[in-house]
Amino acid sequence: LFRAASPYGAENLGSPGFGAQDFTRSNAVADLNHIFSPSLIGTIRGSFARLANVRGPISQGFDISQLGLPAGLSQQIGAPAAFPVINITGYNISSSVPNSSWTSALGETGLIRMGMNNYALQGSLTKILGTHTLKTGGEFRIVQFNTLQTADNSNNFSFTSAFTQGPNPAQPTATAGDALASFLLGTPNSGSVTPSPAVALETKYYAGFLQDDWKATSTLTLNLGVRYEVETPRTERYNQLTNFDYSATPPLNAPGLNLHGTLAFPAVNGLSRFQGSPDVNNFGPRAGFAWRPFAKTAVRGGMGLFYGNNWGIGGAPSSFGVSGFNASTDVVSSLDGVTPVATLTNPYPAGLNRATGSSGGAATLLGQSISYYDRSNVTPYTIQYNFDVQRELPYALLLDVGYVGTHNLKLSANQTLSQIPDSSLALGDALRTQVTNPFYGQIGVGALASKTVSRAQLLTPYPQFTGVTSVATNWAASRYNALQVKLERRFSRGFTLLASYTWSKMMDQSTGSFSGETLGGGAIQDWNNLRAEWSPSQLDQTHRLIVNTVVELPFFRRQQNLVGHVLGGWELGVLGSFYSGS
Repeated sequence: LFRAASPYGAENLGSPGFGAQDFTRSNAVADLNHIFSPSLIGTIRGSFARLANVRGPISQGFDISQLGLPAGLSQQIGAPAAFPVINITGYNISSSVPNSSWTSALGETGLIRMGMNNYALQGSLTKILGTHTLKTGGEFRIVQFNTLQTADNSNNFSFTSAFTQGPNPAQPTATAGDALASFLLGTPNSGSVTPSPAVALETKYYAGFLQDDWKATSTLTLNLGVRYEVETPRTERYNQLTNFDYSATPPLNAPGLNLHGTLAFPAVNGLSRFQGSPDVNNFGPRAGFAWRPFAKTAVRGGMGLFYGNNWGIGGAPSSFGVSGFNASTDVVSSLDGVTPVATLTNPYPAGLNRATGSSGGAATLLGQSISYYDRSNVTPYTIQYNFDVQRELPYALLLDVGYVGTHNLKLSANQTLSQIPDSSLALGDALRTQVTNPFYGQIGVGALASKTVSRAQLLTPYPQFTGVTSVATNWAASRYNALQVKLERRFSRGFTLLASYTWSKMMDQSTGSFSGETLGGGAIQDWNNLRAEWSPSQLDQTHRLIVNTVVELPFFRRQQNLVGHVLGGWELGVLGSFYSGS
């Protein structure tokens, strides 16, 4: 269980040692089947599954004051002391082996303390009524996700050529400035500290279904069904979650600016403990058929609507919207983009921002970057459809030709809401101009605490924040269409063959984390025009051909002597894989 007193105590999962890892899975299931009558069968099943992952920084315990950083910075951060992440443009060599290596060439402060529990109870009844096989049932789950993960957010600095380029520092060239020189001067271009809270999340899942497999004729079977499911929005044991009120007025006096938008908090000011509004219209119809028009021909098809969940991928608390409970402090490297004002000897002269939780209300994190979860998010879903024809050919060959399609909607992806309007781009370099800061004296941290601020900042939709991100919001989609052809010959007379070809196209708007790795290096081009992101996916592979054959060699097969035992009975197998690039 979590200990509320220490955010870095997280869950009592043991201590694997500096840089070591403990990754374990536990499962248990109990199943009961009962035959009520020859035509009525019941099943009930209870299960429990647990996934635990514990990993500490490889440099845990390192004293960062040895690098010239302020002596008390580690204590201010509160995370386990570790070597900071240092990124020097053009000088980094990094590698990534998920959960066993690290992703930065110099420094790694990744800390993981995670435990996920899944309790499930399922039941079903199957009734045979003539040509109908009816099946109905339900399912209930409790999913608990206890997690603490800092990645490199605890302390990191990046150096570019920005502060050593010239003669015009506003016009970078390939031959001016050097990131290593900026590093030697101790002038980071950016940096941040973001201690993370430990969160204990929970959702509940309810589902029921009804299905009818109807053998309409001796050659035609129909499959008809519907499933209804509801997943409750997340709750957190200590209510450490965040929403956003788009219409609320922040407590700031800024004449000429139409200020709106403040953080909001579940279980505060009338909001429920749920981080979102329940999505209760998740009906999933299913329909399919299998038809045998001729003795050696089968035709199949089907379609269905299937719902996902809102957990997303990744275990960092920041993935769920916890602004206010983790306060990020950014290095203010320059006020005009040219003159450095921060160095490694004192990267945070105003001190670190402290998490205030929900106590600050509408004033929480003004002047800072925020991320939150939109209460109007819904459950992602996919529409799947397929059509398939199988034909038995001479020489024991089976030809299978099919079409498969998938349309995914309401997919979760982060969305940045702090891009300036397109109409302001005409100002060009004037966007850099420093103007009087209307928040001076009202905001005491970050770039908005200065007497002047860039004109661009005041033109953003929410100028009272330096960045606004809606995490895992439902704006993305994808579509997959494929022609699949298979030629198969089962093992007979010493020979087998399997050849599969897929001609496909996958389009999407956002390719996120997949199997622990982030695919695609491109950022969103224009947050004001997300339709323009529709393009071939990073996962798209147009052509895939797989050929697998095994031949039983005829030599000495029939001899029962020593020669036959040694040289007979051999097989030759060939596997070929051919595919276009992704």
